[in-house]
Amino acid sequence: MSEKEITKTEIDAIKTKHPILSKIQFMGNRKELLRVVNGAYIAERFFNRSGSWFSQKLNNNIKNGKPCEFTPEELQTLQDALYTIAYEIEDLADELI
Repeated sequence: MSEKEITKTEIDAIKTKHPILSKIQFMGNRKELLRVVNGAYIAERFFNRSGSWFSQKLNNNIKNGKPCEFTPEELQTLQDALYTIAYEIEDLADELI
């Protein structure tokens, strides 16, 4: 499967098809999530940042005396990234049959 960008319309369609995805509390499940997806891959592909940057934000590490947190814009990018990955996994699964 070739890597492709998906549109906002496709992301909205995924949210409609899988409304439970909109209700999942991402931050509460971060350790389980990292067992499934590669944080460094997400950081590089969607943020143009390092895996350590992503890990610091994800784990709220203390840096310069303050916890690292995702900005609202970064959270939106992360949400879109997870929907994109979900779409790609679903697309791959559909190709298997």
